[in-house]
Amino acid sequence: MTMHDQTTAVDDDDLGISAQARALPDLDRMLDHLAGKSASVGALLDLGCGMGALTTHIGRRLGADRLIGVDVDLDRLGVAAARGLETHIVELEGGTIPVESGSVGLVTCFGVLAYLSLYDTVLAETARVLEDDGWFLFSMPNLASHQNRLAILLGYQPSQVDVSSPFRGAGTLRKSPLNRQGMPPLLHAATLRCMRELLDLYGFDVAIVRGFSPRPFKNPALRRAASHFPSLSRRFLILARKRPTTLRSVG
Repeated sequence: MTMHDQTTAVDDDDLGISAQARALPDLDRMLDHLAGKSASVGALLDLGCGMGALTTHIGRRLGADRLIGVDVDLDRLGVAAARGLETHIVELEGGTIPVESGSVGLVTCFGVLAYLSLYDTVLAETARVLEDDGWFLFSMPNLASHQNRLAILLGYQPSQVDVSSPFRGAGTLRKSPLNRQGMPPLLHAATLRCMRELLDLYGFDVAIVRGFSPRPFKNPALRRAASHFPSLSRRFLILARKRPTTLRSVG
């Protein structure tokens, strides 16, 4: 990992480690929706920020006045810091995020959840740091994608659930070795129905969901189909809003 690129643009290194960066138009459509819902997000916290390109991209589009990024990779955090992020090294599996409760307007998390054994710490910490009516925008692999449904029907392993680190893709429909840019094994994905229910349990209301492919379709009709049928798409983007934690007095 080189440290030479200190610009805020999404570059080839970002594209290599982030499926969401490769599907930037899908993210931008969600950001347009969010911009219409909220005048300003104030502080933005990106969980698993990598090198910070998506964080700065989102911050510019939404007018965030504070950019915070957490990750476990010191080299990537160094690039993110050079891009203007306030950075912290945090193990998202069970660590506490060094951000004050109720101080953030938007939390983002792209592709990280599938690398965790459980999602509870991320969801609980997100709910803690968000202000009431704050937003949570995240994306992840879809366990119930049409490819995975077909694979399971034929007796194959879903491609987003690794069972071996040195033999990635073992038992899947893939015939060639997987190259995931040195990323750790994917422990598990989730279905869209599962994430809707889990978000509700942690105090979130789902506002909008869109599907996308980590390698966007060139055919516009296929791109639209992936977007409008997120329960079958390779990945999905969810925008959810934190429910107020205290009752407001009336009159």
